[in-house]
Amino acid sequence: MKTGIALLNFGGPWTLGDVKPFLYRLFANPSVLVGVPSPLRQLIAFAIAQAKGPSSIESYKLIGGGSPQLAWTQEQASGLRRLLSGNGSGNGNGKGYVRDEVRIEIGMRSAEPSIECALRKLKEWGADRLVMLPLFPQFSTTTTGTCLEEARDALRRLRWSPLMHEVRNWPDHPAYAALLRRTVDEAIEQAERDRGVSDGVIHVLFSAHSLPLKIVERGDPYPTDVRRTVKAVAEGLQHPWSLCYQSRNGKMPWLQPYTEDELSRLGREGVRRIVVVPLSFVSDHIETLYELDMLYRRQAHREGITHYYRARAFNGDPEFPAVLRSILKEANV
Repeated sequence: MKTGIALLNFGGPWTLGDVKPFLYRLFANPSVLVGVPSPLRQLIAFAIAQAKGPSSIESYKLIGGGSPQLAWTQEQASGLRRLLSGNGSGNGNGKGYVRDEVRIEIGMRSAEPSIECALRKLKEWGADRLVMLPLFPQFSTTTTGTCLEEARDALRRLRWSPLMHEVRNWPDHPAYAALLRRTVDEAIEQAERDRGVSDGVIHVLFSAHSLPLKIVERGDPYPTDVRRTVKAVAEGLQHPWSLCYQSRNGKMPWLQPYTEDELSRLGREGVRRIVVVPLSFVSDHIETLYELDMLYRRQAHREGITHYYRARAFNGDPEFPAVLRSILKEANV
């Protein structure tokens, strides 16, 4: 049986010219502007893209002219291909894999290559079975949910009904939690090396992408999954820690505490050293490179936090494809 694996991600603007079209696709998504009927949703999405476009373009200029998510996702997919073909560290069952039995494609919800493009390639290749693996450890209807919905819609458009398995979440999968904890420990070690006698404790700040409360109130399990991740990663941690939420938009209430408010609280309490740990992200993009590394770093210094460290994203870490491989084992791949 030939198995096709679709690695699904949200996508981003790969170039500055993609920024406004990306913002439009983002907010035109009914899972993002919840409860707004079309075509009103499309009009609102267009207005938001025009209003936010200039400032977003300036932000992307500061991180190199576009989101690096596509390049990192391609590298992660390549690492997984090597593992599944037997050219990496092996598959753990002694039988090996050959390229003709497993194929991996990546698909983006709001950018190219699209999810439909990925599935079309797998159909043309002759996959008998599909495994959908969204690259979001924590489930939300706005990320994993909308990616899986688009995949199902694309299969209908392609008139294709293969055997299918959906990986819906993996917030405390042991391999994922262990790798994330390793990034935390690395950042803490750096902070420990830099620490002076009077600098006090190191506070670990877990920062997850926020979500509007109106979506949470509809039953979105994302906050529960975030807490599961933090619980797994913080087990045995010998430093104080807290959880906050970043990247909110608009004036409606979102999950709290907000990252900026938590930084203010820590500064008032005399914390001088923090290690910020991005949750919800398996590779760098605007939320890490601009928000965490620039905006929140500057705020932290204004609040009196003199030493600011950020745990790295997985990006091209060769251990991350092994995490994905471990998750796929549970789908019998």
